[in-house]
Amino acid sequence: MLRIVALLACSLLFTSACSTTKLVDHWQSPEFKASTMQDVLVVAVASNTTNRFLFETSFVEALTQRGISCTASYTAIGDALPTKESVETYLKKSHHDHIVVVGLGGVDIETDYVPESVRTYYTGPYYGTWGSYWGGYWGGNTVTMTREAYVDTQTNVILTTSIYNKQNEELQWTGRSKTFEATSVSHIANELAKQMLRNLK
Repeated sequence: MLRIVALLACSLLFTSACSTTKLVDHWQSPEFKASTMQDVLVVAVASNTTNRFLFETSFVEALTQRGISCTASYTAIGDALPTKESVETYLKKSHHDHIVVVGLGGVDIETDYVPESVRTYYTGPYYGTWGSYWGGYWGGNTVTMTREAYVDTQTNVILTTSIYNKQNEELQWTGRSKTFEATSVSHIANELAKQMLRNLK
């Protein structure tokens, strides 16, 4: 399980905002068929226990809805960060046929400079002052509003999802996804699992 354990050095990263997850690219072994995935171990490579719990739980739920029996790694090897020893020890005595590993592939930070904006509004004869609101004819007013320049920063998370055959340890499928402005861990996991399933042959 050396290739699996190599991914365990990374950690999943999430921030707060609205998000959209898109599968950037993927590869599948010619010999692999999605129908062979009957019993799967799901490993989220996250040092944060809460993130790992939420991600694995949502990922497992999405696969279970497609009729695939799944086990979240935190229920099999505990809450601690998975290690080479703990994963290999469990897999030796487990009944799984495949392992799905999700790890951080990178973080892309985009910055855009938004220039200053100055706009002038005509308020009309009835909304210039407190007195004019109640029917006085004080005439119209103009109001100039200025929005200062600022830098807009967007953090995009790239995740790598890999499927391994437990018996021969060979990579069967791998894909990279990009989440624009990452949101809740559960939401990302659900989107990612469904996209993976849609792209399996």
